[in-house]
Amino acid sequence: MVYDWRAPVSGMFYDDEVGKASFITPGGVVEGELTKKRQYKIENGKLSYSFDSSVKIDDEMLQQMLAGHADGKMRSIVTTIQREQNRAIRNETFKHLIVQGAAGSGKTSVALHRIAYLLFRHRDTITSENIIVFSPNPVFSDYISNVLPELGEANMLQTTFESFLSGALATKGKRERYYDLLDSLFSLQPLPGYPARIESLRLKSSPAFRDAIKAYAQALANEQVTFAPLICAGVTIASSPELARLFSYNYASLPYFARFEKLRARMDYLLANYETKRAAQIAESITASEGFIDRGELRRRSRAIAKQESQPARERALAMTDVSAASVYSAFLGELARWLPGADAAVCEAVARYTQETIRAGLLHYEDQIALLYLQGTLGGTQKTARIRYVIIDEAQDYTPLQYECIRLFFAQASVTMLGDLDQSITPYLSLGSYETISALFPPEETLLLRFTKSYRSTAEIIAFTGAILNRKTEIDSVGRHGDAPLIIQLESEEAVHRAIAQGIRDLTAKGHASIGILTQTKVEAKAVFHTLKEQVPVQALFGGEEDFPRGAVVLPAYLAKGLEFDAVLLFNAGGGHYREESERLLLYTACTRALHVLHVYCVGEPSPFMPKIS
Repeated sequence: MVYDWRAPVSGMFYDDEVGKASFITPGGVVEGELTKKRQYKIENGKLSYSFDSSVKIDDEMLQQMLAGHADGKMRSIVTTIQREQNRAIRNETFKHLIVQGAAGSGKTSVALHRIAYLLFRHRDTITSENIIVFSPNPVFSDYISNVLPELGEANMLQTTFESFLSGALATKGKRERYYDLLDSLFSLQPLPGYPARIESLRLKSSPAFRDAIKAYAQALANEQVTFAPLICAGVTIASSPELARLFSYNYASLPYFARFEKLRARMDYLLANYETKRAAQIAESITASEGFIDRGELRRRSRAIAKQESQPARERALAMTDVSAASVYSAFLGELARWLPGADAAVCEAVARYTQETIRAGLLHYEDQIALLYLQGTLGGTQKTARIRYVIIDEAQDYTPLQYECIRLFFAQASVTMLGDLDQSITPYLSLGSYETISALFPPEETLLLRFTKSYRSTAEIIAFTGAILNRKTEIDSVGRHGDAPLIIQLESEEAVHRAIAQGIRDLTAKGHASIGILTQTKVEAKAVFHTLKEQVPVQALFGGEEDFPRGAVVLPAYLAKGLEFDAVLLFNAGGGHYREESERLLLYTACTRALHVLHVYCVGEPSPFMPKIS
């Protein structure tokens, strides 16, 4: 018999190990003994491999390890890994889930199979439209886009935080793109104003800034706002106490910004009534002084005069209620030192001045877009997202505390799964820092924190090499899959590196490596390397605006490779002035951990000081 994977009897394959098992039918519980569990890989109508295992093995690389005549020790290791992953995939005891996993520990695989499990487990109540995945970039979304369709499900909603910002943020202005920010941070020639930008990023990524802007927004929402009286041509249309009462009591149930909009509408209504009465008075005056006049002309003239008289009052009403996320943010920056009592006042003033200057110039930096989105969400009322039941965040370490506040605002009822690796926080200026910083949003009694320490996707040699880049004790364990040792290749010029990489692509392709990543530190370098290599070998490129993941050999900046993996990685120029600052160490680590089987590091001159010493 062949059953659909969603049929009740199929649940034993996913939920039970070999031994006593059961499944639920409309007629009741069926109990018995599960004697064997076998998995197959069939491609193009041909059997690629099969293997027996007590637990269902989700990850394809783990499947291949078992299918390759694995000994008892390797089977035990793989089974242990799958059991650890199953705790994450099948967690329903805790509302929220955090997976801290080493590079190559299968975090992305867990995310995708968790989605599949949730759809299977709750197939009567949720669909793929109830799940949203925040991916590191659009290319990654394409990279994983075939997984659910292969399981017979429509794809879940996929986005990046930048795309979410773009759709949700109402504030106008030129918006800096996330990957343009990263490129400027890793540029070999820092742009003017670089130190001020670093201070701004460092401050706005901190838990203290998150706490300060939250406290400021809460204080605004609770304060008793006073208004000047609305006076038109000497007549009081609405007194100060009346306006304050409307705002603070009558409209108290509305979001902060909506209260101003409601008050403006009320003042417009009162002014319209005044204009109607005043127009009647003016009409009588015109008739008395000019005698008979056409009724239509009389109406037009009297209304025009009344509107002209009330125009200053309308402008004052608009000014009194012209409150937005941008104006609130500007006011907050003006008091930044007050709301950050533990911070250096001079730094706060410098950051506030720098931010206000860039906003006045019409540019919204990425970190300011996050702050504006938070203010818009918490003071303006969030969009309805009740249909989203599960939020999956990949590369969770690259989200700041304030970004997590935004996600909880807009997806308040959802269960959140976060998968990340703090060692892959490619910039210390825009990251989470530690999971403790979001404990208020994800309290321990509602949150399961799992740590994956076994790295199996890269060879033991690559894992040892990349671990040495960190230069500290780690909990990363290799499962012992061996391969070629990584190479550090020193050459005399970039032209020589280009030639060596071109030959490396030819050799690796001939050996059957289907995916080859040529990684650079910056986008400028990626473009130069691509234009040189494309004249010599078939090669594709990713520069940050693409949505499709190309196959074969691909040139891309290292920061765009987050979440991706390649059979072979050829790292362009880790010598000279590259990867020398401490803030670039984790970018180098992330770049090298993208390699599954082969890692070649090319250097012009002396290698980066973070490179391991190898013979």
